[in-house]
Amino acid sequence: MAKQEIEKKISQSENNNRSDELIELEQELTTINPRIFQGVTPKKKEEILKSISVTMIQERSHSGPLPDADTLIRYNSVIPEGADRIMKMAERQQEHRMSLETKVVNSQSKQSGLGQWFGLIIGLVGIGCGTFLAYSGETTVGGIIAGGTVVSLVSVFVIGKSLQKSQN
Repeated sequence: MAKQEIEKKISQSENNNRSDELIELEQELTTINPRIFQGVTPKKKEEILKSISVTMIQERSHSGPLPDADTLIRYNSVIPEGADRIMKMAERQQEHRMSLETKVVNSQSKQSGLGQWFGLIIGLVGIGCGTFLAYSGETTVGGIIAGGTVVSLVSVFVIGKSLQKSQN
């Protein structure tokens, strides 16, 4: 689609929106005071509404991945199937985000399992070495190594659990 055609559609959309705004403004004003335009010619009424609509401030806020319905309708009037393209883009983004979250959860689960296995291996080796040294006659050194291994592993688990609780 040529740039001029797109600009023309945007201009038409803006003109339609402007006339809709004038109608809406007129309705709001007549709701407040039903006799406000009594005795005013239609041309003068349009001039008044245009001058008011220029000074009127409209604020819209939006939260979320998708624009509101009015904006989607405007996209459709400017870009063929624009709203559908935006919806598909949001769906793909959500699928991507969910895929990443699944990968992160699986990775953390594997990492946690590996940590437990390595902790078990370190614990068994430490206690085994301490027991061997104690059996060989080095009871003090064997006790320090075996006891230190147990104290270290217990402290790692306790600190890890307290960190998990504080993060949640």
